[in-house]
Amino acid sequence: MSEIKGKKKIIRDISANTAQIVITQTFGLAIFYFTSKFLRKTDFGEFNWCLAVGSTIIALASLGLDLVFVKKVAIGKNILLISGLHFFHTIFVAVVLGFTALIFRQFIPGFTVSHPLFFLIFVNLALANIANSFKLCLIGLEEYRKLASLAMIANFLKFSIIIFLYLSNNFTIFSIIIAYGITSITEFVAGYFLLGNSLSARIKPVVKLMEYKYFIIESLPQLGVVLFDSALARIDWILLGVLASATVTAEYSFAYRIFELSKLPILIIAPVLLTRFSKLFAGEKAATTKYLDDINTFFKIEFFVVMIIPLMLLSCWTPLIDYLTDNKYGVVNEINYRLLGFCIPLACVINFLWTLAFVQGQLKIILYITIAVSTVNVLLNLVLIPVYSGLGASAAFLVSTALQIILYYKYTNQTHIKINVSGLGILFLSALFAFAAASFLPVHFIVKPFIAVIFYFLLVMATRQIDLKKLKHILRKTE
Repeated sequence: MSEIKGKKKIIRDISANTAQIVITQTFGLAIFYFTSKFLRKTDFGEFNWCLAVGSTIIALASLGLDLVFVKKVAIGKNILLISGLHFFHTIFVAVVLGFTALIFRQFIPGFTVSHPLFFLIFVNLALANIANSFKLCLIGLEEYRKLASLAMIANFLKFSIIIFLYLSNNFTIFSIIIAYGITSITEFVAGYFLLGNSLSARIKPVVKLMEYKYFIIESLPQLGVVLFDSALARIDWILLGVLASATVTAEYSFAYRIFELSKLPILIIAPVLLTRFSKLFAGEKAATTKYLDDINTFFKIEFFVVMIIPLMLLSCWTPLIDYLTDNKYGVVNEINYRLLGFCIPLACVINFLWTLAFVQGQLKIILYITIAVSTVNVLLNLVLIPVYSGLGASAAFLVSTALQIILYYKYTNQTHIKINVSGLGILFLSALFAFAAASFLPVHFIVKPFIAVIFYFLLVMATRQIDLKKLKHILRKTE
């Protein structure tokens, strides 16, 4: 009975998290489309460069607390205290960095001239980071329905303002930043009350220096990961803005943003795995063979599903994207997206192995791997961007991702849950064959993605990599 309840919980969590991720990504895609199509490439590139620099600074200022915070909440460790400490930290970071950015703006006029909107974008990111404290707590509590409600409120408001700006001919970078700021404030207010309802208490900033000190000390190993992980996340955008141009940054950031949207299944299951594994290795859940088999089954299905979006986009990238963006981002990004698209199934496995390592306390291993991969990524970007521009950044990211998966597979502890490498390899090859088959067929580009998916599904069924009977059996027990 407990196993059936556990399966029900996983299904409900994945379903609810799917809703909030789909809402966020759908609205995000619509907003991204409007900004990429109707802003000049130079403005779009500058906007994304400022976002990359600002988000990297905010990530470093988190001191690695975010994931430790989610883990503590997931195992029910003094939730009100730890939430208050994290809330205080985000406010403290916003105030300190906000004043620092203001001083920087006043005393370094050259930077302000080159990047006049950086301060406004940075303030907006700081506000969003405070609101994110509530979302992280809701993830730890596995309150995915409330996360879906919060996503609907914030994203619908943002999209409505964007549409209004477009229809009223006020679609400028400045007005878009204001729209983001209004949304961040709304998200803060809504998140505050939704979290309060979940905890039956209002979260307040907690200033207890001793507890805050121990919270930071516990998170310090993760700070190193955050520090070097930032080199993987946005260093390519930043270096493109410095070593190339705003136009090149715009083109690459467009491809990279589509790459991020293509990882939708990973975004859905990643927080569920984090909270589930946290409880599993904290002793709340007995690590029965059937329970671990079910997790492996869900992961294999995730790996199967995660390749569908890039497979469809790769099959029709240039004609589709050029049609949608008035020939701005299609052909110039075809190779960029192909290289980034290969990273998506690799990122799926990396996320799984990282989660296993994190909940088992292998923070040093994670840190060493991240340092090695990030160093390689930065060096490759420095060498390749001056010669190949955006294509160099894509190649650097692919090589770094491949190195990362090798190191995680070799050095993380997989004694409890073992990945079926051969099965994943067959799924990957099936997707490649399906892409090749669809690419050579002389049909309209709109038809090719569907042909690719059909071929992919048939190949997977023929090689018996997805056991439909077992999946049906698991789902029947969750009804």
